[in-house]
Amino acid sequence: MTAPQAFVADPLPRLLLQWGVAPAPAAAPVATRVGGGLGWADAIGLSQVLASAPGSAADDAARREASDWAAAALDRVQADLAAGFDDALLARDAAEPAPEHIPLADLLAPFRLHHAQQQRAMAARVATLRERLRPRLAEASGALARLAQLDAVLERATGDAERHALAGLPALLTKRAETHHAADPRRWRARFWDDLQRLLRAELDLRLQPVLGLITALGTTESA
Repeated sequence: MTAPQAFVADPLPRLLLQWGVAPAPAAAPVATRVGGGLGWADAIGLSQVLASAPGSAADDAARREASDWAAAALDRVQADLAAGFDDALLARDAAEPAPEHIPLADLLAPFRLHHAQQQRAMAARVATLRERLRPRLAEASGALARLAQLDAVLERATGDAERHALAGLPALLTKRAETHHAADPRRWRARFWDDLQRLLRAELDLRLQPVLGLITALGTTESA
């Protein structure tokens, strides 16, 4: 199988920059940790070194089985979550002119609730996939077992930073709604719905980076 491309320009920081939200220099280490970048390039490099060391050769059959399982599991999670992002009722409401007599906060409430629900769904599904993937790596080779152990440590070390950073996204969404409402009080919801969809997809990409790192390691530690 072709390993996923794990380390590309992060969609979420890129999207926020388009919205005029530039990360403060002091926040850069946190952003790196939230993006799953804390030690991940080094972790994959380390797994390659370990895999090439005497006595650490991977079981090709076990690795292929783990890779196939991981690819299928990742596809299911991405498809299920993406389906949840696109709420038909909210999309229909967003396409209609906004009632003038209803306050902005009230009109925005269902969209904020939708985002909160999708954040919880992403957190739960990605954490479960990551937890289920580690034993698969451990069964494939000693090197990948050590990488799985490292991932467990990284998850504990970066979890609080990730939750803190992503908890700020609802406030940014509110600002986007206010901007669109000021520009067009009747049609703002359609543009805001597009923003919400883009944010959800970018957030999912960010949350999946550690999982993609593990799956990439499955491909890059294959023996010749």
